[in-house]
Amino acid sequence: MPMPAMMRDPALRMILILAALSGGAFGLTIPFLTLVARERGVSLGAIGVMASSYLIAQTVLQLPFGSLSDRIGRTTPIAAGFAVEAVASLGFVFANSATTFIALRVLQGVSLALIMPALRALVADVTPVNRRGQAYAWLFASFSGGMLLGPPLGGFLAAPLGRSPLFIVAAVINLAVAIIALGWLRGIGRQPGQHDSGVRVPTSAIFTSALIGAFIMGFGARILEGMFAGVWSIYLDDIGASDVQIGLSFATWSIAFMLFTPIGGRLADRGFRWRKLLIGNLVMAALIISYGVIQVVPVILAIGLIEGAVATVTVPALDAYLASVADPRIQGRIQGTYATIGTAGAAVSAFLGTVLYKHSQLLPFLVAG
Repeated sequence: MPMPAMMRDPALRMILILAALSGGAFGLTIPFLTLVARERGVSLGAIGVMASSYLIAQTVLQLPFGSLSDRIGRTTPIAAGFAVEAVASLGFVFANSATTFIALRVLQGVSLALIMPALRALVADVTPVNRRGQAYAWLFASFSGGMLLGPPLGGFLAAPLGRSPLFIVAAVINLAVAIIALGWLRGIGRQPGQHDSGVRVPTSAIFTSALIGAFIMGFGARILEGMFAGVWSIYLDDIGASDVQIGLSFATWSIAFMLFTPIGGRLADRGFRWRKLLIGNLVMAALIISYGVIQVVPVILAIGLIEGAVATVTVPALDAYLASVADPRIQGRIQGTYATIGTAGAAVSAFLGTVLYKHSQLLPFLVAG
């Protein structure tokens, strides 16, 4: 069976393997983090602060870290980010207060702020404009492949071993990824001093009308992420889902995303991307509301499959559009700005979701939709 075209590029293949390992480590623990916090006496309000602090750290730091990757190259921020994530994951094993949980979530936010702008800019560095939709689709499919295995594996392991050992495994994986990134990614993508012409790129280059449109869509696209970070696992636990089902709820999106990536990525590179984004986001709004209305766990898992299929078009279409209208001299800075604005949307959703959830299980999903 021939290798997919996007996987034949050695540089992109390395990036995709690292994304898959990262997704596995992330998926192993994230469905159970809020449940562990609640078991150790952290209040629902503090759990909302945990989710928001994680996202606020990204909001504050992604722009400067994205700019940093333009100056020093992409490899060092990516490797440093995974090392920081390893430290944070191990810290959750010993966390026993709301303050500690919040501090560790801030550290995880620092980690993602280092990784994501540099990684997204690296994909743009190594792929031609007319194939970036497919490249970003494969990037998220690789992460989703790890997510596909991580949550259900975590659910099965949590039953006999408990939830704390999952964080030790995640720490080991993240440390390994940091070391691998230093070896594999060195010399790939933009290097220190590359494209520096001595001409300072004005700040106005970040806020063109085309980029502002992408930033607004990025803000809305991350709303559901904040909901997952804040109340999703608690919501499923409250309506009777098992640990295995909670883990599977994170994996169903990944299953669909992986299955439909070859089609979605090609669609993202064809025709007018705004039409796909308009229709896709309207469908997403309906799906988000349905999560709160239909409180039947198997049906919720099925909705996750539909959401993942729709995302194979909307996610790479938006990412490819952003990369295509960005000034290549400041690709990292623009990716950082986009990530910052998107994370602000997730932070608002995470905090607001926990506040609304106290009044009604439906309200967070209704507002997010």
